[in-house]
Amino acid sequence: MNRSSSRRECRINFSSQIACLTIFLALSETCSAQIWNDVTIVMSDGVVLEATIVRPLGLPPSGGFPGIVLVHGFGGNKDQMLPIALAMAVYGYASIAYSVRGQGNSGGLSSVSGPREIHDLLGVIQYFRNAQWINPNKIGVTGGSQGGIHSWMAAIHQMPGVRAVAPLIATPDFARALVPRGCVTYGLPRELTLSSVRYTTDRDRARDFIIADEYDSLLVFIDERDLGRFVDSVRIPVFQGLGWADFLFPVNGGIAARSNLAARGVPIWSYFGTNGHGEPVDTIQAALVLQKTIQWFDHWIRGFSLDGDSIPIVFYADDRPGWPWHTTPSWPPQPNNLLRLYVSGGELRTSPPFTAESYQFSLAYDSSYTPEMAWNDLYGGGQFMAAFTSSPVRFLSEPLQTDIEVTGIPVGRIFVQGDAPKFQAHVRFYDVVGTGTGFDWRFVSRTINGIRQNTPGQIHELDVEGRALSHIVSAGNRIGIEVTSFDLLHADRANTIPYFVSSSSLLLTSPSSPSYVDIPVVGSIPVAVSVEGRIPASYVLEQNYPNPFNPTTKIPFMLPKESIVTLKIYNVLGQEVTTLVNEPRLPGYFVEDWDATNSFGNKVSSGVYFYRMEARETTGSVIFTNVKRMILLK
Repeated sequence: MNRSSSRRECRINFSSQIACLTIFLALSETCSAQIWNDVTIVMSDGVVLEATIVRPLGLPPSGGFPGIVLVHGFGGNKDQMLPIALAMAVYGYASIAYSVRGQGNSGGLSSVSGPREIHDLLGVIQYFRNAQWINPNKIGVTGGSQGGIHSWMAAIHQMPGVRAVAPLIATPDFARALVPRGCVTYGLPRELTLSSVRYTTDRDRARDFIIADEYDSLLVFIDERDLGRFVDSVRIPVFQGLGWADFLFPVNGGIAARSNLAARGVPIWSYFGTNGHGEPVDTIQAALVLQKTIQWFDHWIRGFSLDGDSIPIVFYADDRPGWPWHTTPSWPPQPNNLLRLYVSGGELRTSPPFTAESYQFSLAYDSSYTPEMAWNDLYGGGQFMAAFTSSPVRFLSEPLQTDIEVTGIPVGRIFVQGDAPKFQAHVRFYDVVGTGTGFDWRFVSRTINGIRQNTPGQIHELDVEGRALSHIVSAGNRIGIEVTSFDLLHADRANTIPYFVSSSSLLLTSPSSPSYVDIPVVGSIPVAVSVEGRIPASYVLEQNYPNPFNPTTKIPFMLPKESIVTLKIYNVLGQEVTTLVNEPRLPGYFVEDWDATNSFGNKVSSGVYFYRMEARETTGSVIFTNVKRMILLK
């Protein structure tokens, strides 16, 4: 590879994207403590990338300086990483910051974090390792957004010399995160239309797929880039930092990566909090993330202590003012419980519906406004909003009796049907303040759900997954959900690109097929007020929740009249493990807990179990039996 270099004046082009990190410049005392060199690096296809190397003054330690490769966010340039390079030099690291192809003053065209960018990263790392004052076997990689994706690239492709990585504001499933569940989010066209990026024709191909709504073809473009399915190949330590409200890359992908690495014994630290895409900058949280990044590199690259912290560990901040933060060795934080709320009687209740119910939500589309016009408007603005009329349906819980910490991934199951060939059914979660005279619905999370192959009248059972969050719902507030075909990011811009078709849809719920949401709660669950005294219409044995579980789960059932009830647990050999209920019960709704660690002396191991409910009349005649399966994972 060819190189050229020149002594650089100590000037830094500060970017608003990382201005929060300039507080660390105070640590550097003076810029004269570093040596700066501009260089050019020729890639294997002849494209020339610009780069800057920053290293401490003085002689390198034995074997050379440890090195950090710094990669900027998409549409940026190398100068945006120089404040971090300066901070790294204070801590004894040499750094190389380069402009990714098609960005800054580097040549070439961007293929949007595709295979070509992987080859470029490898080329930069090899160039850096060849410097005579660098230890070629003590390299780290970090950066935010595009830089975080490149950090994952280095770990997944086991690039030479890289001992640890710190991907920030990016998840391995970054590409799939932009096209969830049959939908396309606003983040993808946004990333494909940045004026500061020079694109290959791949961008035009993806644009055409989006405009024509050729989802399967778009997935080919996406899967050429996505790294989520390759996480099993990561062998080196990872510190990741993600933001709850990031509209591009949900924390869910980071939670999945953490689980994968922790299960395989790969060291992993995680920060979940703020400073993601679209969030206001919080300098204190940014300082925490940079501190943990340096601490991570110090340990895994230089052999310093981690101050007794265990591996894995999660630092997470809830979204109250000041971002109070917590530390937990497990995820979700323990004790963790699920507050199940059913759509019932037009509300969210802790008891399921006793009769079949349906609720309408719809989307009216003005076809004079074309998908190409929407692309040009970047799915926002006056014309875009005027083309769609949405009628969602909303449900409220009763006021909570105590504060609760909602931390983790809200999930649920809904039953929907629609009259259009395709329709969307998003569930949006709210913290609702107020009384019957007026409510303030404060958005906290969303699920994204698209039904692309629909026959009018067909019922679809959807397992929904919300975006992870950490939020305190205060006593007196309510939990609200909204089911809609029009998912907005802001008041005048879509978060999920709508299908360009009118639809009238129904949310369905019934005793045998209830629609519900599960809210992850740290600590005990306050009992939300339910309507008492209502009698179920029939016998029902519901699916346990959570499922899979460890070590406790809940088993709900309903009785329409007084009955003698038995509820027993069996293993796969048909052997009885325990009896949960064996007594007369009045009509009503019941939930029985099973703790697999305490089953009357029986040893309970991981695996499949069955629970069987039998209801008899007082005369002894059996009038109802049902069996369901559940999975215990230890």
